[in-house]
Amino acid sequence: MPESLSIASPSVAAEPALVPRNTARVAISTLLTVLDSWAVVAFGGTLRRVSAHHPIWLTGIVLLFVFLFASLARTWYLALTVRPR
Repeated sequence: MPESLSIASPSVAAEPALVPRNTARVAISTLLTVLDSWAVVAFGGTLRRVSAHHPIWLTGIVLLFVFLFASLARTWYLALTVRPR
């Protein structure tokens, strides 16, 4: 029976692929941060004024922003952690 390579052993050729992948993740995270910041600045004040006297609307908008920032934090966490294959 021929010997097979272990799946758990990382190959030398796979190591350079981590740098472009990590660079792409950081670039995408930066783009998402810029877009999310723009959305908060552009629409945050308007949404606050519209929902000032509507507690249910205000709760929904607050939850929307919480999930937006949580998603952004998760994106940055995944971009900055290097996971071995």
